Amino acid sequence: MTSRTQFVSGRTGQGAAYVSDRSGSPHDKFMRRSSYALAPLGLVVGWLLVSVSGKSFEAARAEIGRPIPALAIIAFIAIACAHMRLGAESVIIDYVHDPALKEKALVANKWASLAIASVWTLAVLIIAAPK
Repeated sequence: MTSRTQFVSGRTGQGAAYVSDRSGSPHDKFMRRSSYALAPLGLVVGWLLVSVSGKSFEAARAEIGRPIPALAIIAFIAIACAHMRLGAESVIIDYVHDPALKEKALVANKWASLAIASVWTLAVLIIAAPK
């Protein structure tokens, strides 16, 4: 059972100033879902990295070279970089007011997040590659 409030949804009437055009809805859903995925993945990757910290290089490489740990690390990298990109994009949209500078910052943000994800994924693949 819900209680009736004074807020009326829609473009006119009470609360019209508070109604969004729904352009932020997919962004918000992705940020929430990616954070839900990052929480357990972060724990798994953190546990994995702590577990290999005291081992020799070859033992750590063998541990990360198994398919499940390597895939967990790569999934964490991909989701974290997408989450990072959208978060930085929100900051740029909110706080950069010059349109030309905003466009350049958005492009730089996109390429930087792709470069970071690519380099990290390549590093994991090189470590996990069999010798």
